Amino acid sequence: MQNVTVEIIAIISILLVISSITKLISKYSQIPFTVLLVIAGFLISFVTKNHQGMFGQLANYQGYPDILLYVCLPTLIFEAAFSMDGRLLKQNILPILALAVPGLFISTTLIGIFVSALTPLNFLTALLLGSILSATDNVAVIAIFRQIGVPKRLAILVEGESLFNSSTGFVVLKTILFVMFASSFTTEHLIIDSIYQFSWNFFGGIFVGLVTSFITGYVIMWMEEELLIVISLTVILAYASFILAEVVLSVSGVMAAITSGVVMAYWRKTKFTPDAENYTSKILEFLTYIVNSLIFLMVGFSINPAILIKSLPIIMIVIVSMLTARAVMVFGLIPVLAKIPNFVPINRRFQTITWWGGIQGAIGLTMVLSISNLVPEHELLVSIVMGVVLFTIIVQGSSMGRLIHWLRLDRLLLSDRFAEIAAEIAAENMTLAQIPALQNGGLFSMQIAKQLQSDCEKTIKKKSMELQHLEDTNLSDEKEKKLLFLSCLAKEKYLYYEMLGNGTLSQQAYLVLNHMVDMEIDSMRFHGKVTKGISTLQLNHLLYELGFLEKIPLLSSVVNRLRIHYTITDYEEKWGAYQSCIAVLEYLNNKEIKIKNGLIKEVMDKYLEWHNATKKYLDYVANQFPEFVNDMQNRFAKRNLLYAKYESINNQVKQGLIPQSVADRITKKYIAEIHKLGNERPEKMRLNPLDLLRNVPLFKNIPDDNLMLILPLLKEYHALPGEYIIRQGGMDDALYLIVRGVIRVIKEREGVNSEIATLIAGDFIGEQALLHHVMRTATCKAITPCILYVLERDEFEILIRQFPDIHQIILNESQNRA
Repeated sequence: MQNVTVEIIAIISILLVISSITKLISKYSQIPFTVLLVIAGFLISFVTKNHQGMFGQLANYQGYPDILLYVCLPTLIFEAAFSMDGRLLKQNILPILALAVPGLFISTTLIGIFVSALTPLNFLTALLLGSILSATDNVAVIAIFRQIGVPKRLAILVEGESLFNSSTGFVVLKTILFVMFASSFTTEHLIIDSIYQFSWNFFGGIFVGLVTSFITGYVIMWMEEELLIVISLTVILAYASFILAEVVLSVSGVMAAITSGVVMAYWRKTKFTPDAENYTSKILEFLTYIVNSLIFLMVGFSINPAILIKSLPIIMIVIVSMLTARAVMVFGLIPVLAKIPNFVPINRRFQTITWWGGIQGAIGLTMVLSISNLVPEHELLVSIVMGVVLFTIIVQGSSMGRLIHWLRLDRLLLSDRFAEIAAEIAAENMTLAQIPALQNGGLFSMQIAKQLQSDCEKTIKKKSMELQHLEDTNLSDEKEKKLLFLSCLAKEKYLYYEMLGNGTLSQQAYLVLNHMVDMEIDSMRFHGKVTKGISTLQLNHLLYELGFLEKIPLLSSVVNRLRIHYTITDYEEKWGAYQSCIAVLEYLNNKEIKIKNGLIKEVMDKYLEWHNATKKYLDYVANQFPEFVNDMQNRFAKRNLLYAKYESINNQVKQGLIPQSVADRITKKYIAEIHKLGNERPEKMRLNPLDLLRNVPLFKNIPDDNLMLILPLLKEYHALPGEYIIRQGGMDDALYLIVRGVIRVIKEREGVNSEIATLIAGDFIGEQALLHHVMRTATCKAITPCILYVLERDEFEILIRQFPDIHQIILNESQNRA
């Protein structure tokens, strides 16, 4: 056992040394790193095939499939999911899943038909090959996207499809293998069992991923200040979800790892501290580099030159079949999705990049190497997949940048040039300001300081002339307006970062606001327009759709606490957006902006619209929840002061005034207090129930003793802004008493919605259904955060028996509204 362990450690260590050397060669030779790894693996295998020492064991080692499956694959899959933008993924989940699931079935089937018809491979083996080649690995393409700066929607479509079709591909691969070894079954039983196997693997993997990620996420919430534990738990999750699914429950480990990665990608923005998020991402990125290196080296070990050369004609047929099948899938499936209501169309340029960006890589190689000795044509399949991988990396990968440029998806470079020059000028000015302090500190002589100052001034003058030249260019009004909007959005983005740094904005609110600004910048750069308004955008919380959970006794209080949490977060987002509008409006009032006055006014009008909308919202909340607003502002102030103390201690360490060990003890206390302020919910959202009840005119003449009897009949309910409390045509039976907040009553007549009333604290809604057993006659929507008391039918019957006067008041109001 000891010799085996030493052997494995030694082999992996040697492979990593080889990988590092290869990475260095790639850097200076400009040859793709993955291609060099394959060549290195093949050369080592060729030279040491008959060697009896360690290198011989390296070339002839038989445990590579297990290393690939249980060491490399979980990290590879989990990191891809963890690094994705969860909000963008959610917005584009429909086309991504369409390409990844039915799209993969289409591609696999077409490749199977083409390859079985044109090559000696039988249909099932061709299908096996199709499932492998339909699972894309777009790491190289995503790197190009980030370098060039393509629209974010295009990037998430390609990245998301690659992630999810990998999991589907693995499940399809296992299903096809099941069919290949189930020859004794009848056709009918085989089809039923195949569907069962696919469903069990696919959905079982999702279930395991959800359970393990939620458990891990809640543990991380309890230990968020323990950085090493948080990082360890996240990395362990990648392997635990995979092994639990694949080995223990015999479902898809890949699906489990992807699901857990997607959940943690969404949670890391709110549950992780900034340090934990940063370090975890870097460690996973490093582990991915290692496993990618191991995979491509192992492929090099597996290459048989004779079979590779002999199979070149088949490889060419497979490449053409793969590209044809992918074209049918992309250009055929996406137009069908466009017919779905409210689906945002994907234009032909995006479709073209999605098609050509279907590059093969480590995932496909892992799939083919993991079925070693399971199919007779295994060596041929390895050679075919290797040939396809090299083609996609060298041909498709190298041409992707030119294709993006030809399709004008890297356009609007003028705005980028403005931003680049402005950033360089700002950096030079900052350097110029630092030179006197550095020179006074004795770091260099007066002569050197003068030379540095002169160099900075020359650079500033040169860059200013370049900027002036761009400004003097005869730009259209539309282009000038785009540049001004982009400049304003950049200021917003920086302001949110500053607010996060000084503690006046929580990490969760910052991430939402930063994401919305990114979407606006993307929309302006590539479409020349802003959306309905970043400052008033409201998120559609999943909680809206989970109202039925409140009927479950054990979950009702949890759901209500979550509603309070989202109300607080929503307020903080609007507050941050309001502050950014003020800052941008001050910037637009700057007389030095060299943009036509008419265009400045147009942009100012848009920001004034957002400013007024957020101010109106904040005023609503302040009027309805003054205790809550005071509590929130108190928290903002405390967080700000704690961050100031934190920075002060760090500056003292830099100046050598206090040792690092002392600083760590002090700052740890500050960080704990900051986290406590961020995690505790303001108690002022939970007011005294008796005080709330006294605010309802319905109960104003009832003594306190009787009010105490009424309270148990009522259920406190917190409604989020934009939430529909009652929907027209619904059959639920409940009376809602408005204690705090504003509710809009909307009635649909002949397909047209009309606002018929605005209700505030003291009003009640929903009495018609209780009194007359009829469907809801109107829709009621929360405009601000609301606190309501809910009276269900059974409790309502008890109330009107005990208090007939209340029954008469409700009846009279119902008749007035009819």
